[in-house]
Amino acid sequence: MSMWKQVRRREAIDALAAYLASRGAIDVRDHRSRAWITGMHQVPRHRFVPWQAYADACQAGESSRVIDQAIDRADWWRAAYTDCSIIVQRADGAAEVTDSAAEPTCALPAPSTLFPSLDLLGLEDHHRVLEIGTGTGWTAALLAWRLGDEAVTTIEVDPALAETAAANLAQARCSPTLAVGNGRYGYRDEAPYDRVHVACGVWSIPQEWIEQTRPGGRIVLPFMPPPAGAGHGGQRLVLTVMRGGTATGRFCGPAASCMMLRDQRERIDEHGEEGGRHTTTRLDPRVLAAPPGGLLLTLAALAPAILTRACYEPHGGGGAYVMRLAELGGSSWARVATIPGTPDADVLQGGDHDLWDTIEAACTAWLAWGQPGPDRFGMTVSPEGQVMWLDHPGRTLAPLAPARRDPRG
Repeated sequence: MSMWKQVRRREAIDALAAYLASRGAIDVRDHRSRAWITGMHQVPRHRFVPWQAYADACQAGESSRVIDQAIDRADWWRAAYTDCSIIVQRADGAAEVTDSAAEPTCALPAPSTLFPSLDLLGLEDHHRVLEIGTGTGWTAALLAWRLGDEAVTTIEVDPALAETAAANLAQARCSPTLAVGNGRYGYRDEAPYDRVHVACGVWSIPQEWIEQTRPGGRIVLPFMPPPAGAGHGGQRLVLTVMRGGTATGRFCGPAASCMMLRDQRERIDEHGEEGGRHTTTRLDPRVLAAPPGGLLLTLAALAPAILTRACYEPHGGGGAYVMRLAELGGSSWARVATIPGTPDADVLQGGDHDLWDTIEAACTAWLAWGQPGPDRFGMTVSPEGQVMWLDHPGRTLAPLAPARRDPRG
C-alpha cells in the first residue's frame, strides 16, 4: 500500500473514531474501550466490505444507497468508514444485495452498535470467546486482535458467508477458529468459553450457550422479541452464567435492529378476515411501531406469543396505518387500523384469542407500573425456560392469560 493510501486510511479511521467518541460509542476515558480505536487501525473495516454492498442506516449527512467499488471507489471507501451498517446479503443469498425490496439477511454492523456490545463483554487477556454469527468476519478479527487467534471461535450458519469470512480473515492475517454450523447450538468442540458474543437477534435464549460458558462467564446479545420483528430493534441483554445451567442479568440499552438467528425468524401468515369480531380502540397502534424500551420488554414479558407487523395501506384518498397481529404457534389473528379523520382505531380480531385485547392489557400494566425504563428489567434463564423480571429476580413477570373471545360475540 502506498504511503498516500496509508495516510488516507489512517485519517478515515481517526475521523470515524472521533465520531464514535462524540456519540459515546467509544469511551476514551476507559482504556478497554479506547483500545478499540487501535483495533480499528490494526483490523481495517474496509477489508471486510464486499466490492458491492448496500450502505444502510447511515449517520447524519449520508444516505442509504448501493455502494460499488467498480463504479465509485471514493463513495465505497466513504461508506466503509462511516457509522452505518452495510448489508452484504439478502434473502439468504437468493436476491441481489442491490435489491432494497428483498429482506436483509447479513450485514456488517454499524460501529456505534458494535463497540458498546464489545465493551459489555468486559474482556480480559485470558478470556476465550465464542461469537455467534461470523458474517464477513470483522468482529471475529477484532476479537482475535484483542485476545489472540487461539482464544476466539466464531460460527456461521451460511457456508457462502463463512467462505467469504475465511478469505477476509486470511487477508487481515487473523486465524480464529471458524466453524460452519447452526449457532443456535453453540460450538462444543472449543467449549467452555468465558464470553459469548451474539451478533444476531434472538428472543429465546438457547440453553446450549449457557452450558458452554463457564460459571461467572458472560453472554451479550441483542434481545429482539416478536414485537421487535417490525424492524425497530430490541434491547441489549447481558447475562452472567451461574451453576446448574442458569444465567441471569439485566437489559442495558437499545440494540439496533439486526438479522435474527435463522432458527428464530418468525413471520406473520396472511389470514382471511372472515368471521372476525369488530371493535374499536383508543390505544393508537402506532405507539407500538417504535415502543419505548420498557414497553417493548413489557410486551415481551406479558404477551410473548404475539407477533406484529405494520405498514401504511391506501384508504380513501389517503392512507391508514395498519398493524397485523398473529399468535405464535396458534391461529388467532387481529388487524388494527387507524383511519384518517376518526378518533379511534378499528379492530378486527379472529380465532380463539383476542390478541389486541391482550396487547392493550400489557400496555395498561406498563402504565400502571409507572412506565419503567428498560434498565429496570432483567431475565433469568434456566433449563426450565426463561423468565423476565422487574427490578429484581424475585419480581417475575408471568405472561398474561390470552384474552379469550366471547362466544356470544
